[in-house]
This record gives sequence, structure tokens and C-alpha cells, in this order.
Amino acid sequence: MVSYWEVIEPLFQTVDYGDSPEVFARSIAPLPYSSVILFSAHMCLAEIHNGGFLQLFWNTTGVLVPEGIEGFSAIGMPTMATLIEEAARPLGFPYPRDRNERWDAILMASGYSSRELKRIFKKQENLYLAFQEAVTKLPFDALDKQFWSCAKTENGGFQLAATRYARNTRFVQ
Repeated sequence: MVSYWEVIEPLFQTVDYGDSPEVFARSIAPLPYSSVILFSAHMCLAEIHNGGFLQLFWNTTGVLVPEGIEGFSAIGMPTMATLIEEAARPLGFPYPRDRNERWDAILMASGYSSRELKRIFKKQENLYLAFQEAVTKLPFDALDKQFWSCAKTENGGFQLAATRYARNTRFVQ
């Protein structure tokens, strides 16, 4: 019996989400899209579990959010997909795949004036902590909690839903 991990593990060597949206797109182009969206759902889950929606959008992994949303829908976890969509909504449409554009979008959505943001960034000891303070008006904390709960329960939980998808899907280009 195949597990979802057997499908996505080789993709860690193939999918390049660290450079740019263009490099990411080229790295996934030759891959079966069904495996790309499964990998992306896993990566979104890992980032959100590790540090919440801010971490997902902050890190280079944020480039694969649209595929992650599709992945959660495909494995039968529409609530998880909706929670990511809701968290990403303040960043605008189309979703900013470029990391610097995402950072700008986060700051624009923060609800703080440029003067207040300058004060926040000046007083914090590092860039991430400044972003953490800047997003306090965004619904990320509440959405993090909902997401973590759904990951355990929706459609039997992520591992079961992802493995069921892996067993029932042909992964061909």
C-alpha cells in the first residue's frame, strides 16, 4: 500500500520553491500535477504547523500556496483549503507568489500606517519579529488555530486523507 509520503518524498529533490515564482514553475512543469498539489498541501501544512500563516507567507514556501489550496481540495479537505484562501485574501488577487511582493502585501494589509510600520520595524530586533507585530490586526492567529484543528479531524485527518488520495490517484504527466 502506497502512502502519500512515498509520492511526495522524491519531490523534495525536484521542486524548487526557494528562488522565484519562475524557477518554481519550471521545476514543477515536468511533474504530474496531482503530485505537485499533494506536495504543496503537505508543505503548507508543515509551515502552518511550524509557525502559522505568517510563516507560510513569510517564507519562500509561500510561492506554492495556490497549489496547496488545490491540494487540500483534491484530498477532500475543503475547509483547510478555505482557511488558506481566507488567510491569503488580505494579500490581494492575484496571490503574490514573489516573496518581496508578499511581504509588501502583508504590510499593506496590516492596517498600520507607514509611520506606524516604521516605528514597529525600528524597535524590533529582527525583521521577522517586526512582521509578527505588524500582522496582529490580521486574523492569522484565529485561522492558525482553526487550521491546526481541521488538520486532525477533517476527512479523517491530513495523513489519512493524503494517503487515501495517493492510493486512488494516477501520478502521470
